[in-house]
Amino acid sequence: MTEFTTTQRTRRCLQSGAMLLLVCLPMLAGCAVGSDTWYTRISDSDRADHDTGGLPFDFSGGGGMDNSYTVPVWNDEGDKTELTFGSDEPIPDDTWVQIETQAVRGVVSWKPVNEQDVPEKPREEILEDTAW
Repeated sequence: MTEFTTTQRTRRCLQSGAMLLLVCLPMLAGCAVGSDTWYTRISDSDRADHDTGGLPFDFSGGGGMDNSYTVPVWNDEGDKTELTFGSDEPIPDDTWVQIETQAVRGVVSWKPVNEQDVPEKPREEILEDTAW
């Protein structure tokens, strides 16, 4: 059996700690990432029945939920993008929605909001884009 000196044990402990930090740091960084807020208005035509085709994993962005929505969304500055998210129940027609996203995880939450709670810039863009 090999005996280690105090210096060798300390060095080995520091190496193990550094390796653990390198492995865990990316995971911790994902938790510390801020979120972005987006807004949209849902119409009946945005909803699609979600089917994973019998696959055990869902990579579509619908989160394995029964209803999938791919919609244009706007942030506080009026920048536009498209997001996909899921819902267990259909979202009623003409519902205003606030969506939270994170860089690595994508859509992390959504909730219905009142039209007057949507900031002015995205509200104007939504009304212009979704004039039914």
